[in-house]
Amino acid sequence: MAQARKAHPVLPRGTAKETVAWLPAERTQFLIECYGNATKLAQVLGVTKSQPSRWKRGLERPGLEAAQRLLDLDHVLARAQLLWEPDVALTWLESPNAFLDNARPIDVALTQGAGDVLEAIDAALEGAYS
Repeated sequence: MAQARKAHPVLPRGTAKETVAWLPAERTQFLIECYGNATKLAQVLGVTKSQPSRWKRGLERPGLEAAQRLLDLDHVLARAQLLWEPDVALTWLESPNAFLDNARPIDVALTQGAGDVLEAIDAALEGAYS
């Protein structure tokens, strides 16, 4: 059986930052700004507290599961900020939501993906109660 290759290795010291098409450093920076610091973001994503800082600096890339959570959270928060100010969007994300059967949007996004949460945001944009 072939051994799985590590998809997102730590870059060796002295290695120039690698440009990655899906922009993990930029997305991480946005989320760190939303949450106030890298430690809070790490708690939300379920990764070690140093990882978001390393991603932001381009020293490491998230593994597949962390990358999916990072992308989903980035998409949800960016979309929510079309409707609300950043602090209100974050409060909405972490509060029970009727559209999501009283689940918190953050929990739904991180466990099931962004789809249902984006629908809740769209419903709010259209004036429905969410």
